[in-house]
Amino acid sequence: MPDVTPPVGQWQSKGDISRAGGILHYAAMGPDDSGKPPVVLLHRLGGWLSDWRHVAALLAEGRKVIAFDLPGHGGSRWEGSPPYIQTLGETAALLVGAFDEMGIEKVDLIGTSLGGCVGVPLAALWPERVNSFSIVSSALSPKRSLEAVRSAVDEGQVDRFDANGLPLSYPESLLTETFGIIDTHAIYVESLASRKAAGLWIQPSERGVGVTDVVGTLGRITVPTLILYGSKDKAYGKYRKNAQAALPSAIFDDIPDTGAFAIQEQPATTASMLRDFIG
Repeated sequence: MPDVTPPVGQWQSKGDISRAGGILHYAAMGPDDSGKPPVVLLHRLGGWLSDWRHVAALLAEGRKVIAFDLPGHGGSRWEGSPPYIQTLGETAALLVGAFDEMGIEKVDLIGTSLGGCVGVPLAALWPERVNSFSIVSSALSPKRSLEAVRSAVDEGQVDRFDANGLPLSYPESLLTETFGIIDTHAIYVESLASRKAAGLWIQPSERGVGVTDVVGTLGRITVPTLILYGSKDKAYGKYRKNAQAALPSAIFDDIPDTGAFAIQEQPATTASMLRDFIG
């Protein structure tokens, strides 16, 4: 069984923010006195905040950087059973509540995969809290019916989850076949661990993406937005055309020589592109 202890990284502090029914766990690095909004990082589905550790260390040169574990992932824990659907708006509101409790007025928001999807309603509905928004490899998809989501998540993933909804191991080759990742092994080992830590929260979070009109909500965003895709990504590039139509003011770009997990595959290049955008 994989070790579910997250890699350490260079985090200078960690903490828990109590929300109704549970806690949001976070880790931070970088100076508090830069005079700039903190950078907030949101991880992928079945991941944890440690996925950002290499990018965070580069962004924290002169900036405060805070990475959150999304509900049920990593060190964020809720009492009782997970809901059938953990909606994106629900998670976005939890994060805004955390910002209030931490005394954070405005952030430079960056999300990948699930984190990018969570960031869409946050940036759209609370624009006064977001200085800029960056999305790295996310499913910017239209709303699907509950029946379609059940078919895709409940019935279509019997090889990845057991009957109780706990994640199963999967072949390493899937990272290349589905996500276009080139150097897979280290990412594969860590992914098994982070998925085990997220456990029963993975499928509810995925259902939350499915029942949300992510691309439609994207069109309501008014803050400066950057949308990045790995040049070898096989999973999320199909959403690019509709995203460009929904938010033509956004900057779209490709991260060279990387698949869908760019923050782990090419952290230096990804951090450089993000840093150039947020300033």
